[in-house]
Amino acid sequence: MLATNTTTVIILGISVAAIAIAITLFVITVPLLTVQHANNLNIQQNNTQQYIGKKKEFYLFDSDIPGFNETEMGMPRDIYSMPVIAVFKGDEVTIHFFNIEEPGGDNHSFTIYDKPYNNIDVVVHPRENKTITFVANTTGTFTYLCTFHQPTMRGLLIVQPPPY
Repeated sequence: MLATNTTTVIILGISVAAIAIAITLFVITVPLLTVQHANNLNIQQNNTQQYIGKKKEFYLFDSDIPGFNETEMGMPRDIYSMPVIAVFKGDEVTIHFFNIEEPGGDNHSFTIYDKPYNNIDVVVHPRENKTITFVANTTGTFTYLCTFHQPTMRGLLIVQPPPY
C-alpha cells in the first residue's frame, strides 16, 4: 500500500513538473515575441516597407512523460516536444514532424480543427516523419493535437500580426 501511494505521488509530481515546464515555455515565449513585435512596430514607423513573411522551420517530435502510468492515470503519457509554435501572419511555416516510437509503437498525428488551418491532418507511423507546410494567413491562437493521444498531446500555434 505504501509503495502504491509513493508511486502515485511520484507520478503526480512528474506530471506537475511537465505541465510547469510547458507553462514556463509559454510564459517565456509570449513576452519575447511581444517585445520583438513592439520593436518591429518602432521600425515600421520609420519604414514604409510591408512585411512579406519569412520561412519558419520547426522540428517536432512525439515525447512522453517519464514514469507516467497510463492505466493508473486514465490518460496517455504522450506529449509534443514543442507545446508552442509562434509565427507572424504571412510566414511560410514548415514543420518536420517525427514519430520516434519503436516499430510496432503508436501512430501520432498533427491535426488542427480550427479554421482556416482545419485542412491540416497528418498521421505519422513509428520511425517515420512527414513535412507539413502552410502559410500562416490568419492571426490567432490555434490548437494542434494528436487525434490518438488526448487530452495530453496538444499544443498551440500562435499567429501574430505582421511585425511591420
